[in-house]
Amino acid sequence: MKIFAKWIILIFCISAVKINAELLFKPFYAHVFEPRIGSLYQMDDEKLRLDIGYSHDLAKFELKSGKMAVGADFFTYTRLRSDGRFKFPVETSDYFFGLNGSYITEIAGKELGLRLRLSHISSHLVDGYSSDGEFWKEPFTYSREFLEFSAGWYIFDNVRVYAGINYIFSSIPDDIEAITPQFGFDAEMPINNSIELVCGFDHRTIGIDSEYAGANNFEGGVNFITSENAKISLFYSYYSGRSIHGMFYKEFDKYSSIGFKILFY
Repeated sequence: MKIFAKWIILIFCISAVKINAELLFKPFYAHVFEPRIGSLYQMDDEKLRLDIGYSHDLAKFELKSGKMAVGADFFTYTRLRSDGRFKFPVETSDYFFGLNGSYITEIAGKELGLRLRLSHISSHLVDGYSSDGEFWKEPFTYSREFLEFSAGWYIFDNVRVYAGINYIFSSIPDDIEAITPQFGFDAEMPINNSIELVCGFDHRTIGIDSEYAGANNFEGGVNFITSENAKISLFYSYYSGRSIHGMFYKEFDKYSSIGFKILFY
């Protein structure tokens, strides 16, 4: 019960404060590794995920051809299990941080956005994934450093398609393939000045030991605009593919979930 109370307080605090954090490059709605604060409940396996993430543009520049920004990312993705009586032991947590550069221009009268990330992810088992002091699987070191390049183009005013590529230049374990291609879309349909419908789809092709498999995430819901630079999104999602958590990177997940997230844009 306490964990839900904390998140409700957090929502009201963020809703009541004007967040001066407008990002030049708008995050992809269904991409797992984007800035947000929120939680989702995985209905198929009674897991809970807590996300705490923030991106900030440290400097912005006006160019003749468009706009440019340099910023930083700091995210955590934590998996918990439902243990009854409002208890949620923490099983694993992933930490993501890095730098990014973005550029916005126009092509054929439509906005084109480019983003380059230099990032690190590490993953760790936590005491909720143990019994009597012993982990249910052996912990190991998981770390990867990578460059990620993405391009998103608004084919309509509120519909954006995107594609990208992730290049891993250092990883532990070393059986993770270096190249991960990605593509997807997101779309918004305003209802009024405070409410909009939203949906998105993201696909990544992930390789482990020369064996490639897709990871697909679909999300759809409603956004409540709470300030100039923040929205609360209530959503349904369906995920299928390799686990997003490094401690389970070889395993496959398939689940439906409902949740909320606070989006910075």
